[in-house]
Amino acid sequence: MHPTDGAAAADPNWVVADMDVLIHQCHSKEAECDVQLARLVSGVAVLNSEIGVVRSQRQETVGTREEAERVREILLSAARAGVALRSGQRQGTARSADAADSGREDTASGADASASPTEKETAGTPPVQESAHAATVDVPAAQLGPRGIQVLQIINDAPSQQWTPKLLVAQLEGQEAVADQKAHNRARAVLDALVKKGFLVKKYQDDNPQRCYFIPVPTEGAV
Repeated sequence: MHPTDGAAAADPNWVVADMDVLIHQCHSKEAECDVQLARLVSGVAVLNSEIGVVRSQRQETVGTREEAERVREILLSAARAGVALRSGQRQGTARSADAADSGREDTASGADASASPTEKETAGTPPVQESAHAATVDVPAAQLGPRGIQVLQIINDAPSQQWTPKLLVAQLEGQEAVADQKAHNRARAVLDALVKKGFLVKKYQDDNPQRCYFIPVPTEGAV
């Protein structure tokens, strides 16, 4: 029988005993709640600490990305400036060659007044092949990247050369890198990419069909 049931409720001693039990139960529950609160507070502290670490890592990553974007833009700007500079030099060379040919044509006309108009025009016309070689491919730097632009400039400087990865490695990284297979693979990857983008032509040697070489895309009217 419970101390507070029936006739027992009239006895103060029974009520006191029942309150003592209830108080003990409350103390136990309080202690249990304190333990849970301490665990939760500790967990929140750990979470706050982890949140701080992740936020710090994110800020560092954002800073690194922004710096990489800035450096990339600088490199692309420099590459575009290099292409423009090389284009200006070649155009100046072509104009000088045209002026020299024109001067030779005038001299020939004065020395031989009986020459026909057709002969004069032929004498003053520069070779088509040289004009094609003097042209510079004007392409967006972002489409090729700095290494692609560098390779394209090297090949356009010697368009009659049958360019292989080995020759390109020697130009890009020096003779000491010719024996490095990884360097050959990097050069071949750039050459193949330029072929896919339509800036180079891939051909195979007549005496060895398994060996290939690369040349610039022939310009319209080139021989």
